[in-house]
Amino acid sequence: MFRDTISKQDRELVFFTRDLVTKHIAPRALEYDAHGNDSFDSSALDILAEHNLLAPIISPEYGGRGLSTLVTAMIMEEIAAGCAGVAASVAANIHAICPLLVAGTEEQMRQYLPLMTAPKTSLGAIAIMENGFNLDILLQTEEVNICGSSLKAKSGNQEDMIINGSKDYVMNAAAANFITTMIEYDNDSEPISSRFQLLIIPMDTPGIKLDEPRRKLGLRYCSTSAIHFQELKAEPQFMIGSPGTGMQIFAECLYRTVPFIGAICVGVARAAYQHALEVSKERRISGHPVFQESTVSHSLVNMASKLNAARLSVHHACWRIDQGHDYTLTSPQAKLVSSQAAQDITSRAMEIVGSQAYVNGNKAEKYLRDAKMLSIVDGSEQFHRYLLASQL
Repeated sequence: MFRDTISKQDRELVFFTRDLVTKHIAPRALEYDAHGNDSFDSSALDILAEHNLLAPIISPEYGGRGLSTLVTAMIMEEIAAGCAGVAASVAANIHAICPLLVAGTEEQMRQYLPLMTAPKTSLGAIAIMENGFNLDILLQTEEVNICGSSLKAKSGNQEDMIINGSKDYVMNAAAANFITTMIEYDNDSEPISSRFQLLIIPMDTPGIKLDEPRRKLGLRYCSTSAIHFQELKAEPQFMIGSPGTGMQIFAECLYRTVPFIGAICVGVARAAYQHALEVSKERRISGHPVFQESTVSHSLVNMASKLNAARLSVHHACWRIDQGHDYTLTSPQAKLVSSQAAQDITSRAMEIVGSQAYVNGNKAEKYLRDAKMLSIVDGSEQFHRYLLASQL
């Protein structure tokens, strides 16, 4: 349905990306998965960078492709069908620059955005999550129970802010050129919703320490680490938006970018479905393909139906963003629907593929792990249910 709304040029780009991923990324997906927790390999991202696909949503004014949210989501699905970890790195890139697109100064955009559109891999990292940090403030209820960030600014004075604290689960951390993060002013006299500030910080700034990469269940290609800030001096040019607007900007960016995670879910689900379909026509039982067993073929029908429903939900959310309509319902709905579909489809694919799927190094078990990991990226299913329930 929504594919008919994009231009011929954009459709050709989507198909080009599919061919690119099929030839150069998908064949190495299991290799990326096997070694991703131990070392960072930029080869997959280098291929995408050559074709300006690391942040295709950036305007041509800054060297980008200027793709719509909808077309970008279609691109993300194609990358994810080849390797969800690679797609997660691209999504982290877009997450890192979204605050600039929403509230950045012209100087900030000219400094950072062209890095993401160059033919050489350049990454941004988004550092929001930390152990114990509560994002209930996004629910916008009258009684907010929020646990403040551990990342504190000793002074609210923009000319003299010293940052201490840590962020965890930072995607792209090991290879990022800059990091977008959120701090809390150490000022109890201000309302909690006005004490947060977004910053964009070059990774070579003194005071940044990077931990060893996390060993993750899935999305292993996307290097993920904890980052520690020790007496880091936050320069005024690091600030994104007006003082105290960090949570509002972050909330807007979350709603605008979470459909991209939904698109990755769709890509993983599609790959798992296609793999299960192929295997069902090759595996034999009683002299005929297992596909001819109604329990198997009917399961594949259900998988295909859920896949299409998830894709439509993601495309609908993206279309509403592009059209300037309200998307505070459709964006979390897209993440919820696509995440559930990906987990269900990858689980059913394991059953159809059979015993070989339960051995490390099989595509089916990688899809299952990636789908489970995606269920908590950009907020768990429970978190998005809270967001949706607050708007009912």
